[in-house]
Parts: sequence; structure tokens; C-alpha cells
Amino acid sequence: MVNGKRPVNQHDAYHAHVYFGPDTLDFATKLCQQAGKTFSLAVGRAHQKPVGPHTMWSCQILFTKDDFDSFIPWLDSHRGSLSVLIHADTGDDRADHTTYAYWLGDVVELDLRGF
Repeated sequence: MVNGKRPVNQHDAYHAHVYFGPDTLDFATKLCQQAGKTFSLAVGRAHQKPVGPHTMWSCQILFTKDDFDSFIPWLDSHRGSLSVLIHADTGDDRADHTTYAYWLGDVVELDLRGF
């Protein structure tokens, strides 16, 4: 178990990727739905397979710098044992998933070969 850099509010837009598996699918789905409702955020579907650079099942939540200071503490306190990648959305996918990647919980290895 490795912890990564904690999220910092220094970008205009972000993605949160909530990682889960078969045993935590229901919890993760409810968490993402509740985040969307509580903060009026766009929430993607819960992918039950690795997608893109994400090596685990995941659900994406889109948010901005204006949401950051209330959303990140809420997400951290409600995520249970799930790992969450928080990354900037600058348009540079490689940098967003490396240099501007932050973590709630343990780091999940990403597959960066597609960038």
C-alpha cells in the first residue's frame, strides 16, 4: 500500500476516478451517485472493466476548482477504503495522469502506454 500526493487546488478543472472491484461495486456506485447529487457534478458510469489508463474498475466524477474545497474533503471522508485518483484536466493527458495526479487512499498503478 502506497500513498501518493494529496490533492491540491491549483487547476481549473479536475477528474476524480473512484476505483473499486466486484465486492465494492454497490458502495462505489452509491458514493458516485451521492457525490453527483450533493455537489451537482457530472458523474460517468461505473465501468466494470479497466478503461484507458485505469487498471481497475472505476467511475469518473468531473469537477472544477470552485467545487474542490468542499468536494475533496467530503469524498475523502465518504470513500471508505476505496482509492481515488484526482487529476487535473489540462488537455495534456500524460501530465494530467502523472505530474498532476493526486490520491485519496492508496496509489493504483496506471497504464500510461496509450499516452
